[in-house]
Amino acid sequence: MKSTRLPALLVIALASTLLGGCASFQGRDAYESVATLRTTEPLASSASYHGSDSQRDSGDRVTPAKTQCSDRNEAMVACVSYASAIGGSVVITSGTPSMEPLIHGKTYVVVLNLPYQAIAKSDLLVYLGRPDSSKPDRVKMLHRAVHHDQYGWVMSGDNNRWSESWDRVTPKTYLGVVMALFEFPQT
Repeated sequence: MKSTRLPALLVIALASTLLGGCASFQGRDAYESVATLRTTEPLASSASYHGSDSQRDSGDRVTPAKTQCSDRNEAMVACVSYASAIGGSVVITSGTPSMEPLIHGKTYVVVLNLPYQAIAKSDLLVYLGRPDSSKPDRVKMLHRAVHHDQYGWVMSGDNNRWSESWDRVTPKTYLGVVMALFEFPQT
């Protein structure tokens, strides 16, 4: 994943010209099983993005807002605008299928560096992880927190058959919680 930061004035200028075309989408419950998660049900609000905030549920999990945009530039501008408004940062996913059906292809993501202690089971985290147990190199990853033990958080992609038992997210490798997703058509 690659981080993106733009000056606030550029964000405001770009957002004011492009924000009209994103349509918000979100599953009924981001914690439904992978087989039943619906990612194309329109929100009842409006057809354009107006800051549909992420929410914490009764289990204190973050449910990221999900927005479908008409193209990549529009998604990037809307994502940067939202990140700027909440003090977050922007990354773009690698496009692997590990988080399907929630995330398809490359998607812009708003990440907020909440305190490590605030992480709850099922939160989507961005972290420096080891995608392969045989390699020591760490890369920026986005997966779901599935279990916490004395060593940290065990992560797993929603579409993966396994958890990353060889690695843990710790305060040192944790980068933030996903607050919003901005999708665009893949070419």
